[in-house]
Amino acid sequence: MGTAAILRDIQQRGTGWPARRESPMHDGCLGEQKKVALMRTGDEYLESLRDGRVVWVGGDRIDDVTTHPLTRAQTRRMARFYDLHHEPEMQDTMTFVDDDGVRRSMMWFTHTDAEGLRRKRVYLETVVRELDGGATGRTPCANNYGLITYEEDPQPWSDQSVGTGGRDLTVGIRSFLELVKEGDLNCAFAFIDPQLDRSDPSSAKKSPALRVVETRDDGIIVAGVKAVSTGTPFADYIHIGVFFRPGILPEQVIYGAVPANTPGVTILSREATVRDGDTDNHPMSSGGDELECTILFDDVFIPWDRVFHIGSPEHASLYPQRIFDWVHYEALIRTMVRAELMVGLALLMTEHLGTYQLPPVQARLARLVEFYQTLRAHVIASETEGFMSPAGLYKPNVLLFDFGRSYYLERYVEMRNEVVDLAGRASLLFPTEEQWNHPELHDWLEPLQSGAVGKPHDRLRISRVIRDLFLSDWGDRISTFEQFNGTPLLSTRMLTMKRSELSPSGPLTDLARRICGLEAAAAPEVTAYTEQAEYARRLDGVRVEGSRVR
Repeated sequence: MGTAAILRDIQQRGTGWPARRESPMHDGCLGEQKKVALMRTGDEYLESLRDGRVVWVGGDRIDDVTTHPLTRAQTRRMARFYDLHHEPEMQDTMTFVDDDGVRRSMMWFTHTDAEGLRRKRVYLETVVRELDGGATGRTPCANNYGLITYEEDPQPWSDQSVGTGGRDLTVGIRSFLELVKEGDLNCAFAFIDPQLDRSDPSSAKKSPALRVVETRDDGIIVAGVKAVSTGTPFADYIHIGVFFRPGILPEQVIYGAVPANTPGVTILSREATVRDGDTDNHPMSSGGDELECTILFDDVFIPWDRVFHIGSPEHASLYPQRIFDWVHYEALIRTMVRAELMVGLALLMTEHLGTYQLPPVQARLARLVEFYQTLRAHVIASETEGFMSPAGLYKPNVLLFDFGRSYYLERYVEMRNEVVDLAGRASLLFPTEEQWNHPELHDWLEPLQSGAVGKPHDRLRISRVIRDLFLSDWGDRISTFEQFNGTPLLSTRMLTMKRSELSPSGPLTDLARRICGLEAAAAPEVTAYTEQAEYARRLDGVRVEGSRVR
């Protein structure tokens, strides 16, 4: 699919991406002229959102998400993401030059060895740091990382579909991936269906979950609901999928993509927690709220070239975890940065309070440092112990990043409480900026914020960040999001134990068998995870000799 065709596709589908020209740009590292695709800018992204999409936030119908006070801050944060790629001093971190000499966002970088994966991690880590230390979980680079599964292994999505009339869906999969890459587009996940009455065996049939209601020569018609989708008001495309559940109907198994402004699509968000415009008192929550949404599909048309799979519950039981493997690796990087932020806040506050050198405080600070360093170790180890996928992509060790994420989720509340407790009343009781600046109050308030180091107002700045992150509905939303991001912790663990190397006949029992004097296992156990997909059968989660960093 050529660039001209891609531009026509985008314009016809209403994503609002303006046509852009290519121009030469000097590559400082190579000292030569490179053909450069002018990557999407923040202004171009903002313009693309003015496309008539139907968005409700609480009781407000949002006509323009870029200007409404409930949504505009988040659109600016996402625009900042795109503009980071154009900052000259960040060029080597945020961009790369592909084999055709085209400079692109690092979110499209293909890592074929451990060094390449580490380069991608530095990029992902930089995005988290620059966008307020992890205040947004669904950045475009996090969302689009989940598309790798289609790119690596497209054939089963088509071959295992039911009801396509024999169409080769891989053609549409590849054209869509090229479309998203060329446009630097953002694809929000919509995988979660409405909760069911699990005491009722017929509840799946009664569910309002999204389903195929008509199959046509040019595509499918879908109707129903996706119960949870994060960041959808700020996305170009809605990436539709399902999580397998017992009793799911074949017509409810749909993977594909639709533009956010598609006729019949309504995006319903929860109440916003943003503190728009109040940057002094709410330095974090004023920066935006990415919004969890329910999406209504009222007889929505999806052309065949945007249908990735339909009709097979067995397929659905295998592939969502592969999509979210990449999301979980990115999530571990994000939580590592958040842990670093927690350490930094605790150090700054105890230094200002004059308690930093007290032995009991030092011991508690060490627990926060341990929390951060353990997460960092999981990131590094997952990269070092990675493996080559069948399609030639170097993938981090799944067990190490999944269990790193588990470590964060199990200990986050305890570590959050440490930060708050070390700050004491400074995390909760402090003047507003208006009180601080009032001439009748300032001289009374300033001595109350004086500390061992720094200026009195410094403590206010630290306190407000701690309050926003850990003692507000905005901060609570972020911690709740991480609990369910991609796949909930319990489901991740259950799926992890289905990987073949963790079966009783797998390599983890070799030492125990030898110590116990048992015979070696005849062959790896065939599990539900390995029955269907070629990608699952070959090397998944197992380090390939020669790929390990030595």
